[in-house]
Amino acid sequence: MRLKSLLIPAIVVLAAAVVPGCGGDDDNGDSGQAAATATTKTQTTKQAPAASHSLTVRMTEYAFDPKDAVAKAGKVTITAPNDGQISHELVVLKTDANPAALPKMGDKVDESTSVGEIADVQPGATKKATLKLAPGKYAMVCALTGHYEGGMYGSLTVK
Repeated sequence: MRLKSLLIPAIVVLAAAVVPGCGGDDDNGDSGQAAATATTKTQTTKQAPAASHSLTVRMTEYAFDPKDAVAKAGKVTITAPNDGQISHELVVLKTDANPAALPKMGDKVDESTSVGEIADVQPGATKKATLKLAPGKYAMVCALTGHYEGGMYGSLTVK
C-alpha cells in the first residue's frame, strides 16, 4: 500500500515535467498553433476569379460552380456543362436581390427579369449561350420545379 501511495505522486511529477516540453520552443506555447491556423486560413481563402468575356458554370444537384461568378461587361459566352444526374438549366436574371430570396410566381422563381438562359441541359451534356450583359448584379437560377428551392442559385457580377 505504501508503494502505491509513493508511485502515484511520482508519476504525476514526471508527467508535469514532460508536458511543457511538448509545445516546442515558442515563447507562449500557442504561437505554433496560431501560425498553423493562420496558414490554414490563408490556404483555404479563395480568390475571386478574374473577369472575362467567357464563363463556365458547372451544374449539379442542386448547385452551380462557381456559385458566385464574375464576368466582363459586353458579350459574355456562358458554357454550362451538366455534371449532374438530372436535367438542369441556367437562367440569368438582372436583379440586385439576394439570389437566395428571389420573388416567386406561384411555385416558380419569377423570370420576368431574365436576360437569357441555357435551357434543358441533359446529364452529361454541355450547352452555351452568348448574352449581352451590362455592368451590374445578376442572379443565376435553375428554374426547373424544385431546383431553386433545393439551393440551385448563385450570383453573377458583371464589371
